[in-house]
Amino acid sequence: MKKVMTLAAAGMIALTAPAFAGAYGDSVVAEEEVVVVEEAGSSLGNTGMALLGLALVAGIIAASDSSSEE
Repeated sequence: MKKVMTLAAAGMIALTAPAFAGAYGDSVVAEEEVVVVEEAGSSLGNTGMALLGLALVAGIIAASDSSSEE
């Protein structure tokens, strides 16, 4: 009877071992670091539009002054 109990206990242990083959803990997943590279904008683009607007206003003022001669 002692051998039967020993074999039964060994059989139970052998059958339950595969159930613990996987880990109960959380799996560790390495996250990749995301790097965003933005190109620095040039201030010359904004300056060009401002100069174009200034030239347009100056042209309008010059045209209005020259037409009112007395």
